[in-house]
Amino acid sequence: MSRTFIRPLLCACLALCFLSVGTSRAAEPGLSKSIAQLEARIAAYVPDPRYREDRFGLIVVKQAIVSLKAGSGGIGACLVDARTGKVVERGRNRQYSPYFRSDMHAEMDLLNRYEDRLKKKGGSNSSGDPRQCGDLILFTSTEPCPMCLTRIINSGIQRMYYLNPDMEGGMAHRMEHLPKFWREFAAGRDFRQAECSPTLRKIAEDLFRHSVRSFARKSQP
Repeated sequence: MSRTFIRPLLCACLALCFLSVGTSRAAEPGLSKSIAQLEARIAAYVPDPRYREDRFGLIVVKQAIVSLKAGSGGIGACLVDARTGKVVERGRNRQYSPYFRSDMHAEMDLLNRYEDRLKKKGGSNSSGDPRQCGDLILFTSTEPCPMCLTRIINSGIQRMYYLNPDMEGGMAHRMEHLPKFWREFAAGRDFRQAECSPTLRKIAEDLFRHSVRSFARKSQP
């Protein structure tokens, strides 16, 4: 191949590289600004005493913004001891950071942390029931997907409250469609939308919408 041909080709490749980098960098300030605006809304928010679960809602959206800034989905969660009002564990979406983990939704991260810390015995190793969770309530910023909902049911958690309904991917509002075993296992549990202010619910929705299922849309024909 002649030098007269290589030089124009090399220049063209370099130009495309610079264009690509420039386009990527041009998109970053807008993305950063959007996340910064969400963070500012969360920092300025004061729990509304008219809504009894507002302070726990604020905790989970704070976890969600940490997740979003780290490059994962904008969802956070926490476990609360209803007897004391104390937060006993926090979790957040870690699906894309530090590396891809398809299971690391916020609720999964939360329950992993809780169960790893307590190391309950079960099955043939114990006469106790590891699914006895006392009076714990699981709060999450967005309605759990089918994977996370069945994990919550299996964990033994009796109460789960979410801020932002997910009508497309959430499972809590359509529990009648669960397989028979899971419907019966979940019978009598209190899974519903949290009693939080509309403002806080909107923050949770915006955190979720910031990163919602772009991978699924890309895969559609």
